[in-house]
Amino acid sequence: MPPIVDSHLHVWSEDRERYPRTDTPYRASPELLLDYMDEAGVDHAVIVLPMYYRFDNRILADTLRQYPGKFAGVGVIDPRGPAAAERLEQLVADGIWGVRLRATIEEEWFGHPDTAPLWRRAGKLGVPLCLLGRPQHVPIMRRLVEQFPETSVVIDHFAQIPAADGVDSQAFETFLSLANFPNVYVKLSGLHYWGGGRYPWPAAQPALRAALEAFGPSRTMWGSDWPHILFGGGYIRCLNFVRRELPWLSAAEQEQVLGGTALKLWRFGEAGKAGKAGETHRASGAAESECLGGHHRRMERRDPTGPPGHQWAICGGE
Repeated sequence: MPPIVDSHLHVWSEDRERYPRTDTPYRASPELLLDYMDEAGVDHAVIVLPMYYRFDNRILADTLRQYPGKFAGVGVIDPRGPAAAERLEQLVADGIWGVRLRATIEEEWFGHPDTAPLWRRAGKLGVPLCLLGRPQHVPIMRRLVEQFPETSVVIDHFAQIPAADGVDSQAFETFLSLANFPNVYVKLSGLHYWGGGRYPWPAAQPALRAALEAFGPSRTMWGSDWPHILFGGGYIRCLNFVRRELPWLSAAEQEQVLGGTALKLWRFGEAGKAGKAGETHRASGAAESECLGGHHRRMERRDPTGPPGHQWAICGGE
């Protein structure tokens, strides 16, 4: 059976002296993640640095070294100026193959001309840039992929365009137009943010079908958004969503979405070995509050990552 790859999840450490961070809503250690992956039969995963570490990628680099061949990594850096290209080179040296640009957090930098050196160096190296944004950022994404057609781009969480907006909304039509650029990929992820209602998010079906028809399974990849998905449907159900709720995909297309596409961008045999897609990889009851980067719903409910009764929260669009 082809390997299953979770293209989008997060981890963090309880060792805040070694890995300083802001407060997190629940626990998400690499060891706990591996328990969930083993139970679900997921072979590999792409760890995306969570917002709690800002630009400190040490937890990510150390996790890749601790579990060689199991994970790939997408880091976060200050994307501005010529120095950003050198920061990218350092990430690659640390085995991290990808950078996330967060319009939801560093909005004033998203698409700024000062980020051009990073985009150019990423294209030269074949390192993918993962874009986190909202509907209002989709036109900027379009402009960037037009400006840097050689750079591989992955759109996180369907740009969080609410399913309720419909496939005829201007933002979604612009999102679909990104399929005209062969280096643009989408993550089938984050339905607990944009899919509307509860699992299995029936309102999202038109958007899912339209996106898969536009990009094709070969440029669509499944991602769970663990650990946040634990409170948005569950990890195994998130995986089974592709198998059970998208019956219009053939078995071969499901396999592509569940692993084949991610393997075009990330390799897991050796840390840091990856490259341009399709090429040999170059280098081996709720009170609301606010949280950084998005909607934060705090609810009293049992947290499966912590002790009974532990408070948990979902931070929208991570």
